[in-house]
Amino acid sequence: MSWIPRMKRKAEPPVNRLADLEFLALVKAGLEELVPGVTEGAQLKGNSMISPQGWAVAVTPPHHGGGHHYDLVALPDVSLQPDVPCFMDCVVSMSADPQDAANTWVQTAGVCLLELLDRRGHFADHAGPEDEHGVPGWHLITSGAVGLGHDVDENRRLQGALLEANVLHRIADSFTADLESPFFNGVKVFYGGTPGAMQAEVRVNGERHEAASAAMTALGLPEPTAFTTVRFYALLLPVPAGEREPSFPTARLDLAPASASGQSDANSHGTDCDCACGRRLDPEHPAFALALPHPVAELSEEERRRRVTTNTGPVIVAEGLGNFLKVRLPVRLDDGRTVVHFVWVSLPAAVIEDFAQRVHRDDLAGHRFEGLLCNAVGPWGEDVLHAPVVLGGQRINEDGSVQLSEVLESSDPLLAKILGETWPTAFVLGDRFPRESSSDVSR
Repeated sequence: MSWIPRMKRKAEPPVNRLADLEFLALVKAGLEELVPGVTEGAQLKGNSMISPQGWAVAVTPPHHGGGHHYDLVALPDVSLQPDVPCFMDCVVSMSADPQDAANTWVQTAGVCLLELLDRRGHFADHAGPEDEHGVPGWHLITSGAVGLGHDVDENRRLQGALLEANVLHRIADSFTADLESPFFNGVKVFYGGTPGAMQAEVRVNGERHEAASAAMTALGLPEPTAFTTVRFYALLLPVPAGEREPSFPTARLDLAPASASGQSDANSHGTDCDCACGRRLDPEHPAFALALPHPVAELSEEERRRRVTTNTGPVIVAEGLGNFLKVRLPVRLDDGRTVVHFVWVSLPAAVIEDFAQRVHRDDLAGHRFEGLLCNAVGPWGEDVLHAPVVLGGQRINEDGSVQLSEVLESSDPLLAKILGETWPTAFVLGDRFPRESSSDVSR
């Protein structure tokens, strides 16, 4: 099951379609939960969310569908006037709750927008024209497959089937001649329905593409035993003749650098952060972010693209490797500070599904669960890799979003000592994160 932290559900979802700005507020919250700080300074005006970094998302009048259907347009670089390049997508809330539709957009087209602006493989996958999962002649940015049915097992089965089918590579001849944008073309792949009444659809730049949809139908994807829908989104960028890479937009996300190898990345940001978000922290709140679980970081880039079936930011699912959740591991220092390691733990499928269900039910606070630490940590290195951990300590924000779980205790002697004792600052941090003097702070 593909999952991201969600805002608290309303007691009774609204019956009617939300106003444009109300829906964009849900989209903004979903992006913020996925990447804290990414919407900082963004303004909601008219029918648009406009970022000071040069990108925007807007709601357009619905072209088809009912009252719970939303058409969105993403504009990665609004400086390219007067005809601003954009890509389209449409979402519908299967539960009549517009929050579900917003989350669906964030997990598919939304992560493609983030990846187009970040370009480091943090949010979506890349494939070149010659890649076995790519589209000849085009650079591909693609989200994971998101299951939207009510049966978790069927969601996962069809997600896996859709990814294994390698749809865009196999049906490329049916639609690439119609990719007209010199900047980027948006393609949505949808498969779902009930047994005996399944629908395969490919939308190119917002419009149903009949030839591509027919070609996808001919792939013979399996049917579920219960109502299930699966979708993913992709951006296709033209690669100029003689070049190896496409021309990306000039707008960029201002995000902290992260290590693709899964090694520690020491960072800093504003003092008003409470160290629960995983962003860059200032010297008063030192932190180290581990980009990937150790088993995933050990894979080649090609193998990682093939085996990672879900990557929502706080959750990674890798075929044959397991289910991983990003958590906080705090270590107290002898100068009064606490350094936070943002690490990954491995969880059995049943445990992570229970975690997701508790998020949906707003029943997570106080919940404790167990897993295995999947990163080397600080000066202790691999001595704590695979240590058993007990997790909990979730905090609920005022808007209902869930902050990362925390490592509370461990039966591993060394990790228990790390969690329970105060450690010399020089041992843990070395010369990183020197503490500012009072005169520096006063300025």
